[in-house]
Amino acid sequence: MKKLMVAVVLSLVCSGISSAESIAGKIGLGVRNNTFDVRYFINDNIGVQAGTAMTFMKPSSGKRSSEYMFDFGGFYSKEITDGLLFQAGLTLSCDTGKDSGTGFTSWAYNPYLGGEFVYKGRFGLDFKVIPIQYIDNREHGQNYTVWGGGLASLGAHIYFR
Repeated sequence: MKKLMVAVVLSLVCSGISSAESIAGKIGLGVRNNTFDVRYFINDNIGVQAGTAMTFMKPSSGKRSSEYMFDFGGFYSKEITDGLLFQAGLTLSCDTGKDSGTGFTSWAYNPYLGGEFVYKGRFGLDFKVIPIQYIDNREHGQNYTVWGGGLASLGAHIYFR
Protein backbone atom coordinates (compact mmCIF):
# COMPACT_ATOMS: atom_id res chain seq x y z
CA MET A 1 0.00 0.00 0.00
CA LYS A 2 2.85 2.41 0.83
CA LYS A 3 4.49 1.77 -2.57
CA LEU A 4 1.20 2.54 -4.33
CA MET A 5 0.82 5.82 -2.40
CA VAL A 6 4.41 6.81 -3.22
CA ALA A 7 3.86 5.99 -6.91
CA VAL A 8 0.64 8.05 -7.02
CA VAL A 9 2.24 11.05 -5.26
CA LEU A 10 5.30 10.91 -7.54
CA SER A 11 3.18 10.72 -10.68
CA LEU A 12 1.08 13.70 -9.56
CA VAL A 13 4.17 15.76 -8.70
CA CYS A 14 5.97 14.87 -11.95
CA SER A 15 2.92 15.57 -14.10
CA GLY A 16 2.62 19.00 -12.50
CA ILE A 17 6.22 19.93 -13.31
CA SER A 18 5.68 20.14 -17.05
CA SER A 19 2.85 19.48 -19.41
CA ALA A 20 2.69 18.35 -23.01
CA GLU A 21 1.42 21.73 -24.15
CA SER A 22 2.10 22.93 -27.67
CA ILE A 23 4.70 25.68 -27.82
CA ALA A 24 3.65 26.78 -31.34
CA GLY A 25 2.85 30.48 -31.58
CA LYS A 26 4.55 31.39 -28.29
CA ILE A 27 6.80 34.43 -27.93
CA GLY A 28 9.59 34.33 -25.39
CA LEU A 29 11.23 37.42 -23.89
CA GLY A 30 14.41 36.97 -21.94
CA VAL A 31 18.12 37.37 -21.48
CA ARG A 32 21.16 35.47 -22.69
CA ASN A 33 24.52 36.42 -21.18
CA ASN A 34 24.52 40.22 -21.70
CA THR A 35 21.86 40.37 -24.46
CA PHE A 36 18.12 40.94 -24.53
CA ASP A 37 16.62 38.00 -26.43
CA VAL A 38 13.28 37.42 -28.20
CA ARG A 39 12.18 33.99 -29.47
CA TYR A 40 9.14 32.96 -31.48
CA PHE A 41 8.03 29.38 -32.16
CA ILE A 42 6.49 29.24 -35.65
CA ASN A 43 5.33 25.69 -34.92
CA ASP A 44 6.34 22.98 -32.43
CA ASN A 45 9.62 22.33 -34.28
CA ILE A 46 10.73 25.59 -35.95
CA GLY A 47 11.52 28.93 -34.32
CA VAL A 48 13.26 32.25 -34.91
CA GLN A 49 15.16 34.44 -32.49
CA ALA A 50 16.69 37.90 -32.30
CA GLY A 51 18.85 39.62 -29.73
CA THR A 52 20.56 42.92 -29.03
CA ALA A 53 23.09 44.36 -26.61
CA MET A 54 24.74 47.74 -26.10
CA THR A 55 27.75 48.79 -24.04
CA PHE A 56 29.18 52.24 -23.44
CA MET A 57 32.42 52.98 -21.61
CA LYS A 58 33.99 56.30 -20.72
CA PRO A 59 37.49 55.69 -19.40
CA SER A 60 39.07 58.21 -17.05
CA SER A 61 41.51 59.09 -19.85
CA GLY A 62 41.16 58.59 -23.58
CA LYS A 63 38.17 58.40 -25.89
CA ARG A 64 34.89 56.71 -25.04
CA SER A 65 34.01 53.31 -26.46
CA SER A 66 30.63 52.09 -27.63
CA GLU A 67 29.52 48.75 -28.97
CA TYR A 68 26.23 47.51 -30.44
CA MET A 69 25.44 43.87 -31.12
CA PHE A 70 22.48 42.47 -33.06
CA ASP A 71 21.78 38.85 -33.89
CA PHE A 72 19.12 36.97 -35.79
CA GLY A 73 18.69 33.28 -36.38
CA GLY A 74 16.52 30.25 -36.67
CA PHE A 75 16.40 26.91 -34.92
CA TYR A 76 14.95 23.43 -35.06
CA SER A 77 13.43 22.15 -31.82
CA LYS A 78 12.51 18.55 -30.98
CA GLU A 79 10.69 17.66 -27.78
CA ILE A 80 12.52 14.78 -26.07
CA THR A 81 10.08 14.48 -23.20
CA ASP A 82 7.46 16.75 -21.66
CA GLY A 83 8.99 20.23 -21.45
CA LEU A 84 12.53 19.16 -22.44
CA LEU A 85 13.59 20.29 -25.93
CA PHE A 86 16.66 19.56 -28.05
CA GLN A 87 17.58 22.51 -30.28
CA ALA A 88 19.94 23.04 -33.21
CA GLY A 89 20.23 26.31 -35.06
CA LEU A 90 22.24 29.07 -36.68
CA THR A 91 22.57 32.73 -35.75
CA LEU A 92 24.11 35.59 -37.69
CA SER A 93 25.38 38.41 -35.50
CA CYS A 94 26.74 41.87 -36.20
CA ASP A 95 28.98 43.63 -33.70
CA THR A 96 29.74 47.25 -34.48
CA GLY A 97 31.01 50.29 -32.63
CA LYS A 98 33.95 52.53 -31.84
CA ASP A 99 36.93 51.69 -29.71
CA SER A 100 38.99 54.73 -28.71
CA GLY A 101 37.57 56.62 -31.69
CA THR A 102 38.28 53.93 -34.31
CA GLY A 103 35.31 52.12 -35.83
CA PHE A 104 34.95 48.36 -36.15
CA THR A 105 32.40 45.92 -37.52
CA SER A 106 32.38 42.15 -37.37
CA TRP A 107 29.94 39.52 -38.60
CA ALA A 108 29.79 36.10 -36.95
CA TYR A 109 28.09 32.93 -38.16
CA ASN A 110 27.28 30.72 -35.18
CA PRO A 111 25.88 27.20 -35.63
CA TYR A 112 24.82 25.79 -32.28
CA LEU A 113 23.41 22.80 -30.42
CA GLY A 114 21.52 23.13 -27.18
CA GLY A 115 18.51 22.37 -25.11
CA GLU A 116 15.70 24.05 -23.25
CA PHE A 117 13.51 23.07 -20.34
CA VAL A 118 10.10 24.78 -20.54
CA TYR A 119 8.23 24.78 -17.24
CA LYS A 120 4.44 24.65 -17.70
CA GLY A 121 4.78 26.32 -21.11
CA ARG A 122 5.60 29.66 -19.46
CA PHE A 123 9.23 29.75 -18.29
CA GLY A 124 12.22 28.39 -20.20
CA LEU A 125 15.84 27.82 -19.20
CA ASP A 126 18.16 27.00 -22.06
CA PHE A 127 21.78 26.54 -23.02
CA LYS A 128 23.67 26.76 -26.31
CA VAL A 129 27.04 25.37 -27.31
CA ILE A 130 28.75 26.89 -30.36
CA PRO A 131 31.31 24.28 -31.47
CA ILE A 132 32.68 26.39 -34.34
CA GLN A 133 32.34 30.06 -35.31
CA TYR A 134 33.31 32.03 -38.40
CA ILE A 135 33.99 35.76 -37.90
CA ASP A 136 34.54 38.35 -40.64
CA ASN A 137 36.17 41.36 -38.97
CA ARG A 138 36.70 44.91 -40.30
CA GLU A 139 38.75 46.96 -37.89
CA HIS A 140 41.21 49.86 -38.23
CA GLY A 141 40.89 49.78 -42.04
CA GLN A 142 41.88 46.07 -42.14
CA ASN A 143 39.75 43.08 -43.11
CA TYR A 144 40.44 39.63 -41.71
CA THR A 145 38.59 36.44 -40.91
CA VAL A 146 38.84 34.30 -37.80
CA TRP A 147 37.67 30.80 -36.98
CA GLY A 148 36.71 30.26 -33.37
CA GLY A 149 34.32 28.27 -31.28
CA GLY A 150 34.00 26.38 -28.07
CA LEU A 151 31.55 28.98 -26.73
CA ALA A 152 28.56 28.38 -24.48
CA SER A 153 25.72 30.52 -23.18
CA LEU A 154 22.77 30.30 -20.82
CA GLY A 155 19.40 31.95 -21.29
CA ALA A 156 16.08 32.38 -19.53
CA HIS A 157 12.77 33.28 -21.20
CA ILE A 158 9.20 33.96 -20.17
CA TYR A 159 6.77 32.72 -22.83
CA PHE A 160 3.51 34.39 -23.85
CA ARG A 161 0.93 33.29 -26.36
